[in-house]
Amino acid sequence: MNFTPNTVFKDFQTFFPMIWAILRGKYKMPWGTFFWAIVCLIYLLSPIDLLPDVLPLLGITDDGAFALLVLTMLHKDLAAYRQAQLDKENIIEAEVIDPKK
Repeated sequence: MNFTPNTVFKDFQTFFPMIWAILRGKYKMPWGTFFWAIVCLIYLLSPIDLLPDVLPLLGITDDGAFALLVLTMLHKDLAAYRQAQLDKENIIEAEVIDPKK
């Protein structure tokens, strides 16, 4: 699979809503995917890094590289979440009417 900037941007946009849906119980996914998503969030928010953020450019680069690695690992699950959201939007609600009444 070719990862273009557009693909990465779309995955990044999907990442946080997917995590929120999982935490609210609205979407189920493999535990391994959930684990890596949470590890990524913790690493990005944590002040502890492999390369401190005070180092110009290098400190931010390791955060970005880790986020890209996790997004690459989760790409299939993010695409499945987007598809599930599309499928949910395409469902038409209907009421069954009993002709005997």
